[in-house]
Amino acid sequence: TPPTDGTILEGITRESIIILAREQGLDVREERYAIDQWRDDATSGKLVEAFACGTAAVVTPVGSVHSQSGSFTIGAGGPGQITQQLRAKLVDIQRGTAPDPHGWVQPVI
Repeated sequence: TPPTDGTILEGITRESIIILAREQGLDVREERYAIDQWRDDATSGKLVEAFACGTAAVVTPVGSVHSQSGSFTIGAGGPGQITQQLRAKLVDIQRGTAPDPHGWVQPVI
C-alpha cells in the first residue's frame, strides 16, 4: 500500500485491513508504487489482484485501470482470493458474525 504521506489518507478501514492481512501471514509494505510500475506488473502477471478500501467502500476490487495513456487489466479483471478473504473477514467482524479480538466494534446504546 502507498504510504500516507501523499494522497492516501490514514483511516480506520485501511489500518484494519493491514492488521487483518498481517494476521493472515501476508507481507504488508508501505511504499510508493508508480502507475507505470503498476501497469508493468499487471501486464507481466506479477500483479494478480488489487483493491481499494475506505469507510463506504469497505474493500473494493480493482479489475482494470483506464486512463488517457491506455488501459490495463489486473489479473483476471475481477476480485482476487485475498481481496475476497480480507473483505469477508472485516465485514464479518463489523456485523458481529466473527470474533472481534481487537475491540473494533462498540455497542451503541
